[in-house]
Amino acid sequence: MRIDGKTVVVTGAARGIGRGIAEAFATEGATVVVADLGSLAVNPSADWHYSLSAKNELEAAASEINKRGGTCMAIEVDVSDRASCQNLVERSVEAYGGLDILVNNAGIIQTGPIVDFAESDWDRLFAVNVKGIFLMSQAAIPHLAKNGGVIINIASVAGKRGFAHMGAYCASKFAAIGLTQSMAAELAEFSIRVNAICPGNVDTSMWFDHLSKSKQRQQEYGTDTIEDTFAAVIQDRVPLGREQRPGDMAEAALYLTRANNVTGISLTVAGGFVMN
Repeated sequence: MRIDGKTVVVTGAARGIGRGIAEAFATEGATVVVADLGSLAVNPSADWHYSLSAKNELEAAASEINKRGGTCMAIEVDVSDRASCQNLVERSVEAYGGLDILVNNAGIIQTGPIVDFAESDWDRLFAVNVKGIFLMSQAAIPHLAKNGGVIINIASVAGKRGFAHMGAYCASKFAAIGLTQSMAAELAEFSIRVNAICPGNVDTSMWFDHLSKSKQRQQEYGTDTIEDTFAAVIQDRVPLGREQRPGDMAEAALYLTRANNVTGISLTVAGGFVMN
């Protein structure tokens, strides 16, 4: 698929991987809708164990794309809510005349021993990381089917390999990969291609606001700061010796959009950390 002139919706696009993907599509000439939770969070300062994206971050993402000469608007969305997903798709189609590409990037993480992992945290991870893909795709499919569209789901290397204290997150990402494959098989008759990207260790809020703060991980590597912990993890885990960046995921998303004979794959972008 050519990207120039297409319309793409990216969820979880206020920052990090989602913002990097949105900016890359805009640079390639696509019209972009950046979507994220923003003010829909009940209490942004206490709603989750690390800071979720704020309304000003979402607006800044759209503003930056427009400043660079792109065409972009921001829409708040709660991907775990059907009506919110439907509203996002309908407003995008109304504004730009259609929908060609959907990037399901919205995701959250929580870690901890499975023996005392909170049921409410388990439910919320699946509501965002799995149900969010289902609801957004369900809303978008009728529009994507008109001209043959693309769905890209952001999964994780944690969807290909289990990690201690990450049972809920791993389970949700394994589910995202399974859903990707099922959707690819089912939607092929409409010429809709569905693929996933599996990031490795990306320098986003999930790492710096949560994973790098783990006392267990800091003790394991003998580090004192989150920056040192992250750097130590990269040197220990990643054969190519550097962290993954939002721009790496953006390149993968552009490839999967253009690759007209590729569907149902889960493309690992992890510097060799996971090799399958």
